[in-house]
Amino acid sequence: MSPKAVEPQPRAMVPVELRGCWRRAWIEFADGSRDETSLVVWLQLESQMADVRLPAARGSVAARSGFAECSLDELRALADGESSSAITTCSSVVTGSDGVRRATAEWIEGEHSVGFHPLSAFPEPGLLEWIADDVLIERAPSGAYVEEWHRLAGTTDPLRHMVDVDGRQIYRAGDAAVVVRDRPRPLPRVARLDELVAECGDDRDRLVALVDCEFSFARRRDGDFVIEASTLPWREGAVVDVDLR
Repeated sequence: MSPKAVEPQPRAMVPVELRGCWRRAWIEFADGSRDETSLVVWLQLESQMADVRLPAARGSVAARSGFAECSLDELRALADGESSSAITTCSSVVTGSDGVRRATAEWIEGEHSVGFHPLSAFPEPGLLEWIADDVLIERAPSGAYVEEWHRLAGTTDPLRHMVDVDGRQIYRAGDAAVVVRDRPRPLPRVARLDELVAECGDDRDRLVALVDCEFSFARRRDGDFVIEASTLPWREGAVVDVDLR
């Protein structure tokens, strides 16, 4: 029998316009550089959220079946990405005189929050603009970036967040889900993951402890939820139980 799962009570709800699973089309940084190839999905429930952010090119590590097969350089490569889970707070959506709907969102740590990187690269609110019901522009107040997001069809209902007794979490938005499992061993200190990786040198056990953290994005196919992208590449293709039965 699988471990019993509980469904945490949501906090203050974000506007319905923000709920669902959003996939990033592109991001443009202040220096003019642009990324249209990384896989980035943001799954937003009534208050809880989880995102998966993976570089498009993952090299030879994509072919490995577990940590034991990875070289030291491949273990270091697994540290790329920016996945996280948190609580979203968002102002009411207001339509301006130009007809554009706008709101401001912030992301804060909650009881079940997990960060693949302990520190966010962009720890500031997001200024949101809806250019269509399912198309969203997000801007950093500092001007550090602009992103365009598209909501995936079939991802607004049901919205659920489940946690089992071992701490594994499932965030579900309709036909999309994110599986989150924190590291078995806590990080030595709060810092960017690349800094912690550099401090490990060639210590294989320490490197594995740093990257042994799962954020997996799954979509429903023929009734099953199948992992399409993961911080642990060997999880891709696996079927997951989104109800933790």
